[in-house]
Amino acid sequence: MSQNRVGRPPQAGISVALISAAESVMTSLGYSALTVDALVTVVGTTRPTFYRRYPSVAHLALEVIINRFGTGLEVDNGNLVDDLIELQRAELEMFRSHLMRRNLPGLLESIRLHPDVAESYFARFIAPRRENVLRVLELARARGEISESRDDDELACDLLLGPMLARAIVPTGVGLDDALAVNTARAVVHHLAAQHSRVG
Repeated sequence: MSQNRVGRPPQAGISVALISAAESVMTSLGYSALTVDALVTVVGTTRPTFYRRYPSVAHLALEVIINRFGTGLEVDNGNLVDDLIELQRAELEMFRSHLMRRNLPGLLESIRLHPDVAESYFARFIAPRRENVLRVLELARARGEISESRDDDELACDLLLGPMLARAIVPTGVGLDDALAVNTARAVVHHLAAQHSRVG
């Protein structure tokens, strides 16, 4: 009867242990310190075992982020501005966290350099968040708040994300504060309402 080697986590728990170890490194030291050798040493496993689970540390980092932040919120407050403000406040908290602030530049570089990483991040992290926005826009249409036209839906997603992303990675001297969440939400509502008026 085979047994696990002393000091190594059970096979079923290795993924959990790697995610936990990676989050610790990412939070304390940042993405540049996230290496396969360091992680397998901490967890007490091997490089082949790591690569059977994750193609790269970037893919493991995605698991850490999804495990921490999920795929966003599904909200319905009865009006578009409150829905978007709630979504933006949740994203604000994510961007303000040590985990995101210390790792976002490195993650974006991995996304830029590796198409498979970009595909995974889009499908599992970015797309669900955009879907949350598109969902509240559909609710607003059903209430008659905005136009039936969907021409600017993707732009609305960009207008919500862009300012937060800029303040998270560019030293603008302006912080990630609640006013940013509120003002970006209101700006999108104003744009879509103006479009509604033109169509009407």
